[in-house]
Amino acid sequence: MKRKIVKIITLTIIMCFSTSAAIAIGIDSVDVIPEQPLEIDIITFNIFGTASGRPSQVAYDQFAQDGTSLQLDLYVDVGMMPAFSDWTYSKQVGTLNAGAYSLEVSAFDNYSGTLQDTYHAVDSFQKQVDIVNLS
Repeated sequence: MKRKIVKIITLTIIMCFSTSAAIAIGIDSVDVIPEQPLEIDIITFNIFGTASGRPSQVAYDQFAQDGTSLQLDLYVDVGMMPAFSDWTYSKQVGTLNAGAYSLEVSAFDNYSGTLQDTYHAVDSFQKQVDIVNLS
């Protein structure tokens, strides 16, 4: 009987926090690895952020490329415990043709689909052409 009462009280507290607390998701920084990639380099984006629940994690992503504009949408699951937590995510996009690229990363609440933050990760990064010595 005591165990059942404890479960009911615990669930009630969790539901109160989860329904009354506003969800907040932020993107703190985005790193492009390597910073000046060559045409043969695989490009990795490392994203660091915070969320209003613990534990929080990226459930899935959607990546799109339109010419030299890159868009990475992250759908973040915010944990039930009412405490801020850090989350990280890494995305490899493979190789790209030479040119100057812009990257925008957006974070969405995975449950509601609500946009929470947009980060213009890199105004532009230059994808270099490999130089081959033919001598």
